[in-house]
Amino acid sequence: MASATRVRDWATVDYYALLGVEPTADADAVTRAFREQAKRSHPDATDDAAAAERFNDVTAAYAVLGDDRTRRDYDRVRAEQRARTMPSGAAPEVTRVAAAGAPKSWSVRRAWTVLLAGVLVTFLGIGAAWLTWSMHAHDARRRARFTPVTASRVDVNGAAFVTFATNTGRRIQVREPQQHGDPNGLGPTVKIRYDPADPQQVMVDSGTAGRDITFSIVALKFLIGGPVFTVLGWRRRRVSVAT
Repeated sequence: MASATRVRDWATVDYYALLGVEPTADADAVTRAFREQAKRSHPDATDDAAAAERFNDVTAAYAVLGDDRTRRDYDRVRAEQRARTMPSGAAPEVTRVAAAGAPKSWSVRRAWTVLLAGVLVTFLGIGAAWLTWSMHAHDARRRARFTPVTASRVDVNGAAFVTFATNTGRRIQVREPQQHGDPNGLGPTVKIRYDPADPQQVMVDSGTAGRDITFSIVALKFLIGGPVFTVLGWRRRRVSVAT
């Protein structure tokens, strides 16, 4: 195909095909395609006459598609030509393709943003996992040190108290501890644990499986999503820098 840059030739010359891109390609994709084509067919890189002619063609194509205003005019001329030659009732292909849209290449800045976000989310996952294990270990140690007992709920001047007897027979009455973890019921009695060294120190005898599972799920999501975003950002960054 001979090189052509005149407006009257736009209706017959497919510059997108010359560069090897779709009509929906963005400006960055057009530039990358031109550079790749030019490297292969530049007269300084080869003695092939056909390659030199090819270089002239892709240069002419980029002269039109590389400028936003000229490209819009070229697309308009091509669309009008197809409309004149297309059977009645058929939708122009360029319209259908443009409506569908085309994926855009990532910029270096966007790739770095995703990469750093992935690293941050990964560290958040590590922190959430550590926090979950620390709380579980702390509660387990405390439960092992405290003695389990069933206490009776009593109301003292509108305040909630519990009374219980220690292993030594001592009667203790203290404010009802707040419930944490899995519910322990709201009946007349409640299972608690007390500190043998100081029976006034009590805690509700309830499990923390629900809390631990919830925190573990959050940590797992971070630990999966973080590395995924990190790898994606790293790969996109390499592609963006290479192009």
